[in-house]
Amino acid sequence: MRLLAQHQPFQHFIARLYGVLVDDAAEDARVSAAMLSGAIAVGVMHPLVAEIDDEALRSQLRRITRRLVGARDWADPTEVG
Repeated sequence: MRLLAQHQPFQHFIARLYGVLVDDAAEDARVSAAMLSGAIAVGVMHPLVAEIDDEALRSQLRRITRRLVGARDWADPTEVG
């Protein structure tokens, strides 16, 4: 991870990405965005999910991410937000 943290093209990409996601907001918004992206990054490569097929994992990631950020799942009208 330290290698990526020091890699200038990656730093530039992340700065642009977070600029779009949090619009250069306050520290707590930036920390939240960093924590969420870290959770997703680790979640997709964790050994516990190695045997889950890609589409099922993608679906679960979307559902859980929406829950973490407090967004309603508009694709599923039965889900309580």
